[in-house]
Amino acid sequence: MTAPHDAVPDGADTLALGDTITFSGARWLVTAFHGPRVFLTAPGDTTAEPLIILQPVLTSAKDFAVLSREAPRTVVAHRGHELRALPAALRREVTRWERIVKEVLHQQAPNVPATTRPKPAFDPELHPLKQRYRTKADQLTDAGWPTSPATVERKCLAWRKEGLLGLVDRRGQRAASAHGRVDQRVIDLVWEILDDERDQGLSPGTSSRLIGRVQQTVRARYTRELADADAATKAALLPSQATYYRLLQRLGITAHNAHAAAARHALGPPLSVARPGSRRATTARWPGELVQIDTTGLDVLVIGDDGQIISVELTIAIDVATRSIVGALIVPKRFRRGAGAGRWLGGRATRSFDTVQVVAQSTAPLPVRPGWAPETFMEDSDLPFEELLAADERFAGAAARPVIKPETIVVDHGSPFVSADFTRSCNCLGIEVREARLRTPVDKAIVERAMLAVKTGFSQHLASYTHHRLDLRGKQVRKQPLWTIAQLQELFEQWVALRWQQTPHGALRNPFTPGLKLTPNQMYAALISLRGYRATALTESENRKLLPTVWVRIDRKGFQINNRTYNLDKAGLDPFRGTSGLAAFQGRWEVHYSPNHPEVAWLFNHRVAQDSDPWVEVPFIHRRLLHDRWTEESWEQGLQVHLAAGGHRRDEVAIARATQRLLSKAADGPGPGDAPAASARALPAPRRRPVTPKEPYAAGMPPLDPESVRPFRRLDRPAAQLFTATETSKDSGQSVDAFLASLPELNPPTDGQNGQQGEDR
Repeated sequence: MTAPHDAVPDGADTLALGDTITFSGARWLVTAFHGPRVFLTAPGDTTAEPLIILQPVLTSAKDFAVLSREAPRTVVAHRGHELRALPAALRREVTRWERIVKEVLHQQAPNVPATTRPKPAFDPELHPLKQRYRTKADQLTDAGWPTSPATVERKCLAWRKEGLLGLVDRRGQRAASAHGRVDQRVIDLVWEILDDERDQGLSPGTSSRLIGRVQQTVRARYTRELADADAATKAALLPSQATYYRLLQRLGITAHNAHAAAARHALGPPLSVARPGSRRATTARWPGELVQIDTTGLDVLVIGDDGQIISVELTIAIDVATRSIVGALIVPKRFRRGAGAGRWLGGRATRSFDTVQVVAQSTAPLPVRPGWAPETFMEDSDLPFEELLAADERFAGAAARPVIKPETIVVDHGSPFVSADFTRSCNCLGIEVREARLRTPVDKAIVERAMLAVKTGFSQHLASYTHHRLDLRGKQVRKQPLWTIAQLQELFEQWVALRWQQTPHGALRNPFTPGLKLTPNQMYAALISLRGYRATALTESENRKLLPTVWVRIDRKGFQINNRTYNLDKAGLDPFRGTSGLAAFQGRWEVHYSPNHPEVAWLFNHRVAQDSDPWVEVPFIHRRLLHDRWTEESWEQGLQVHLAAGGHRRDEVAIARATQRLLSKAADGPGPGDAPAASARALPAPRRRPVTPKEPYAAGMPPLDPESVRPFRRLDRPAAQLFTATETSKDSGQSVDAFLASLPELNPPTDGQNGQQGEDR
């Protein structure tokens, strides 16, 4: 149905009581409002049932139109905070135009009673809108403010569309160009020439060389435009030398970083919410929908397993919907010398197995440790403890941290996160791994900000805190009391349950109480009803699948993992000798092991029957030599000590004993007179012992007779001719006194330069 000629445009109005509208091919009368619902009755038909419909559905219909009013009712946008940011002169001008526009359109002017009749010159019943525009323009011109009817009409239309902001003079808000009045084509040529130099491998020159090449290219490429253009265009295409230097300064190009600046420009600006086509800030609708994980240095010194002072790294996983830290792990950072002189290779730091442990922590409750504060218990927190305990008995004695299994994990491009072990483990748990885009901070902004909050809220309150800036780092940090890694891990977990999860967060708001900030636990309690909770306890077999995987060949001696031999007694691995039949892995067998408990490994038998256990536990053959609990890191330290003492890499018994000595030394602690133990980093590289030559004069030497010594003859020719001509040696008959008197050192030349050369010789 087509709306009548006097109908209001579609969607241009709001409804009011008593309006006559068209909807669904019929006329209706608006009789009542109740929330979002509108009550409609058929005019003239008292027997018809009223129609109740949602207002958005009614106003969005194609044939909707208001028939009872000639002009649409205007809704002025309420954006007073933007008006307050304007200068005072612009605000006064906006107020003046508001009175003028409302007088012309006969709207309710400020501080004017609603019952006031319009002036005769602006009465809508007496004069059309165009005539009122002309009348007001003439009044303003006679008052000394020259104004055209078109200006009055433009202000009235802008006020109807944008409200008070439509009356602002935008000319005073125009920002100057970032590059001045230089033509954009000249700026593009600057980057083009720098990119060509980088592609050809040329050396960057001075700024004057770059300016000269740009000027030559402009004259050659835009010859016709320069011939026919006006003075302004020529000035934009051929600016002065000083303008070129100012342009390069604005572009951040100098003689030292020209190619580096061009490389950054070629990558483009980082994606942000202000760039068209970019994604908005990361949001999630329910717990676990999106989880971000990242690793950073904790800026704290601790005592390592070998008693040395080391730095640590922290890996956390944070849920986007509730801002809850669902997993955290602290690992040491170590370095060791590589094969080449002066080269340092990365040692123990965050690995793929550590990141898998963080993800696995999100599937199980955090147990309360002895000595923790009572506020850390879940039963006294804002979490729905009774409901969660009924669904999962593991919550008995758990800390106030929710269990949130991730559906999607956002990672960066670090090696622990893009490794095959991490991706395979997440896929086994049904978790999608999504890599953040390069140069896109919004993809992982939440976990990056959480890392900064951890350093300011946790790290800086610990002894041995080292600031990330060297000029703010303390000088006596190493002399402060230090925590062990296990103690620091327990402190951080307690801090998460006590402070992080129970502190209001600015980004967590309830739509019904937007002025009230919620804690992560309160947000989880509000959102858990959307998805519910389902226990995700992993079986023993599923846990082993999450361990790092190695593919090995098995012979009569067993197999090796990182210089350790694993085997079964009584030829238990004989059925696995030879090829496994997996062509994709060259016939190797799949073995899983834990770097934190490497005394055993688990061989996966893919040939076993479906109802049988496919795992074969294989122990380390020298595990009985290690009495204390040891890790792969401890084994690596023992290996370095063994190699520094001149041992061989294949001597596993000696390596195990060296590892046990390190563990015992670390457990006993330093004695009163013990010096700090040398770490593997401080140990020198193994080298062969030098052979001491035999002393030729061990039996004694007769006294020296100066008369029996034959002196060297004096250099009586240039040094360049010493090896060009031969001369027979002559026996000198000089005495010692005559020889010493003839030496040039006793009679130095007068020339300073020759004296310096002789001194150099």
